[in-house]
Amino acid sequence: MKNLIRIVVLFLVFTSCEKTEDDTNNDCTSNCTVLRGRFVTLNNLPVPNIRVSLKYKIGGGELGGGSTRKIVNIESDQNGNFNKDFFIKDRELGNSAGGYFDVEIDDSKIDVNKYIRTNNLIGGSSTDIGFAIYSITRRDTIIDETFYIPKKAFIKVNLNNFVSQRAGDLFEVRTLYPFGPKVGLNTFLNSEYSTGFSGYGNWIATNLNNRLNVFVAEGEKNIIRVIRRKNGIGSSQDFEITVPPNNTLELTYNF
Repeated sequence: MKNLIRIVVLFLVFTSCEKTEDDTNNDCTSNCTVLRGRFVTLNNLPVPNIRVSLKYKIGGGELGGGSTRKIVNIESDQNGNFNKDFFIKDRELGNSAGGYFDVEIDDSKIDVNKYIRTNNLIGGSSTDIGFAIYSITRRDTIIDETFYIPKKAFIKVNLNNFVSQRAGDLFEVRTLYPFGPKVGLNTFLNSEYSTGFSGYGNWIATNLNNRLNVFVAEGEKNIIRVIRRKNGIGSSQDFEITVPPNNTLELTYNF
């Protein structure tokens, strides 16, 4: 019992050493660093109400003692823009600083019926578009990022004659589409943005005749990935499709 009490006391001591500082209401007036960017969707239209936060984190290791300074907490405006000046403390500046800057993106306020979000499906799709900056050496640095949030469309996938011949046999559909930060050239999708992924295990056939409603990015090149495992032998095929606005495509496969 004494050992248990000692462990609990030590845990409380170490966790109490975790420090959190909130400077999100502070305005920078000189020697400022800038965090700015834009969220856009199809046809470069803006996406408002996406929250962007910036923190400086120092890890404490197994024994605790780390710290987090909350620096920026803003939302994209009606033009999809976000912009905030902030001040980097001396201990956070340069290659020898002990922590890193963490930029987090929260798109939970945008309409999940209209857009593909970072965490679009429970238990499946999760695409983190935040990023870490491990060193900032000058206070006059401008951090400028543009992010793509796809409009959501659906395709109907029909599967005929699905009969499991061996335990583990399956038919599954996954999708890949432009999503997230601007990268210059994504040759896989012929896009200037990164690749989003619908996740694992969201659209799996379960009986002889299935109809799966699968989401894709409207007006963009999508890759439909069909996964089969038949009689214990697995295969994967990729198909390219583009769904125009206000349209629904229907695809039919035989198992």
